[in-house]
Amino acid sequence: MSVTSPFGLAADRELHGPRQAILWLRSQFGARLFFAFRLAGSVCLTLSITYYLELPNSFWAATTAAIVCQPSFGASLQKGRFRIIGTLTGALAMVALLGLFAQQRDLLILGMALFCGVCGFAAIALQGFAAYAAALAGITATIIFADTLSDPTNAFFLSLIRVSEIGIGIGAATMVMLVTDTGLAGRQLSVLIARVASELTSGFIASMTSDAETDAMRAARRGVVHSLAPLNAAIGAAIAGSARCHARRGNLTAAREALIAALVSWRGIGHHPGRISGEDTAATRASLGRLLAPLAATSIGRDPAFIGVTSRQVLVALEAMQGGAAIDALLRSAARDVVTFLALAADALLMLRGQAAEPQPARRARLVIDDPLLGLLAAVRAFAAVLAVSAFAITTGWSNGGFAIVFTAVATLIFAARDDLAPALARDNALGTSLMAIVAGALYFGVLPALTTFPALLALLFLLFAALGVMQAGIWHPVIFLAMSISALPMLGLGNPPSYDAAAYFNLCLAIIAGNLAGVVFFAALPVPGPQRRMRRFLTRSLHELRQEMRRAGASRPGAWSRRLERRLEAIPAEASLTDAGALLSLLAVGQAVIRLKRAPLDADRHRLICEGLGALAAADLPAARSRFAALEALPQASAITAEIAVIIDAIDGQPDLLATGAVSPA
Repeated sequence: MSVTSPFGLAADRELHGPRQAILWLRSQFGARLFFAFRLAGSVCLTLSITYYLELPNSFWAATTAAIVCQPSFGASLQKGRFRIIGTLTGALAMVALLGLFAQQRDLLILGMALFCGVCGFAAIALQGFAAYAAALAGITATIIFADTLSDPTNAFFLSLIRVSEIGIGIGAATMVMLVTDTGLAGRQLSVLIARVASELTSGFIASMTSDAETDAMRAARRGVVHSLAPLNAAIGAAIAGSARCHARRGNLTAAREALIAALVSWRGIGHHPGRISGEDTAATRASLGRLLAPLAATSIGRDPAFIGVTSRQVLVALEAMQGGAAIDALLRSAARDVVTFLALAADALLMLRGQAAEPQPARRARLVIDDPLLGLLAAVRAFAAVLAVSAFAITTGWSNGGFAIVFTAVATLIFAARDDLAPALARDNALGTSLMAIVAGALYFGVLPALTTFPALLALLFLLFAALGVMQAGIWHPVIFLAMSISALPMLGLGNPPSYDAAAYFNLCLAIIAGNLAGVVFFAALPVPGPQRRMRRFLTRSLHELRQEMRRAGASRPGAWSRRLERRLEAIPAEASLTDAGALLSLLAVGQAVIRLKRAPLDADRHRLICEGLGALAAADLPAARSRFAALEALPQASAITAEIAVIIDAIDGQPDLLATGAVSPA
């Protein structure tokens, strides 16, 4: 019997092996210490370069390095690239506004606020790091505006200085991260793909072979659905951090798209277990279970090569299985989708590990907006907050009002894409800046005046940012420590040369804290819609688009339909019920079936029945639609479209309220 110590080690091993305790500490805190070193190194390197170049406001460059350097290595590199794009966009926009309205301060403020509103909408509409670039464009515009409050005529010169400082910060942080590259992003993605593949395979087989799908099975499926957003972010981080992953990004995106199809199929076979578990499907389920057993018995994470080869053999066997009822075709089609995902996931894992894998073509990403309401709210919030704080700063002649404007833009733009988490993150951000004001005050008045050399200053900043980095890489309110990292150098006012003025310090801290509090106030005044309302809007819009597809004469590209629903699947709130996630998957399944039916080469009779059935379904006449599809299913030689017909009939029988009104019925 083994006794476990508080460190999670066996007691007898702990007593005789302190090395185990060291290894445990490394496993628990190694990644956090590594990030802390990278953050502190990036800030100190940037500050050294700007001091050598004698730039007046060195803190903007070092603050940029702190923002770019994030716990995810690949995400940091990718954010660095997109930060350059966002910085240049914001600088050009602000220079244009200053050129147009240099002598018309009211119109200048209005134009800047409108630009921030556009950036707020783009931060919601765009995906991944492009959304980050949109937010940074608005923040850069406010930084340049704040610099030109006293002298608009030097706007172009000041813009060049700020863009140069930001570029130095990005370059220094990127250099540090390249030197310290350990391939972490690829390893994290490998673990995530392996976990998702194992959960999907075991859950699908359990649903297919069980007489009734339980809440635990539906919860497992929703867990995989909630993995879509982290998987998308991890793929972006891996592509950004590795030239090999970038060149073979088609393998990663193909696996992700196959995962969506597998989830839809899992939902399809698990929705009505009574029909699937009937006597007429017993033989099909038994044979499919035997066919999939080797895939379930071997971990894809341990042996992706075996899973890849076995999956392709299973696909050949599935293609050879023909005949049976419509539900048999649905089962075979679902199994085919799951096995296809496993084959592509195995290829992705082999590629991430540097082994040979079948290359997949890379598809170009397209702009998809899941719900314009969220983007409009973010736009109005950013516009109103920046406009109000700018007007107040100009009217009162606040000497440090520019900092309040900048940090208002930071609070309203950076967290806009975090949905219902945004208000809490904005509060953590305000709390972090308030705490930093206390810490910075102690350093500003008690430590910095005693430092007489630049190396001593770097040593102090290294210790400060290392401590903040350890906390920022943890799980306890990391935004608090991110805010402290961002606001530390502006509060300390490390210019070249530094100066110490108590009144200026308190005025500056007040401006930064006020800007962050303004973000909290405007998130409260224009809150993000609650989870229930967002989920209801997702279902209503998806049903509306499905009906449009049914009425359309031709068929859309399957990818276009899937991308819209994928964005909504990624954005499903954590509070959504099991039936909510299942309903969205059902609409996606029906939409894909409709598109495949329209694209299938059929004779006149079958084409007429499909058009009549889809027209009735679009009009919410479910009995008429079912009769047309049942007649189509009864026609001879309909095996090519049997699975699609089964999906639609299954949805009509199992979720009539969803197809008629968008309401969710119990799973």
